[in-house]
Amino acid sequence: MGNLLKVLTREIENYPHFFLDFENAQPTEGEREIWNQISAVLQDSESILADLQAYKGAGPEIRDAIQNPNDIQLQEKAWNAVCPLVVRLKRFYEFSIRLEKALQSLLESLTCPPYTPTQHLDRVPGLGSSPIDSRCNLGKFT
Repeated sequence: MGNLLKVLTREIENYPHFFLDFENAQPTEGEREIWNQISAVLQDSESILADLQAYKGAGPEIRDAIQNPNDIQLQEKAWNAVCPLVVRLKRFYEFSIRLEKALQSLLESLTCPPYTPTQHLDRVPGLGSSPIDSRCNLGKFT
């Protein structure tokens, strides 16, 4: 992975042949904690994404309740529609916090001194492959 960055930043001139092994890159013991943190977050990403895509909201129920403030039945209907959505929204929010922390840990580990990002990717190829493994999932959340 570091060689790819070297070629792209022209640190290696006329060097078209380099090997990137994303499929077999495994985390070392030093990388394991961050790898596990990212993996735990990404395991939940499919269900969170499916739930987000299926989210409909309670707009009509809320609108009806606001337009008819004295209709107890409509008020209860709106309340019963909103309460489960609040639980879902809380789950989405908590996932976003976990995702942010995992990505921050990953980026910090790949960019912290004294090494350059290229040197980090040479030293910790398992972490470099982690975002590659998850690129399909993470792009859907942006």
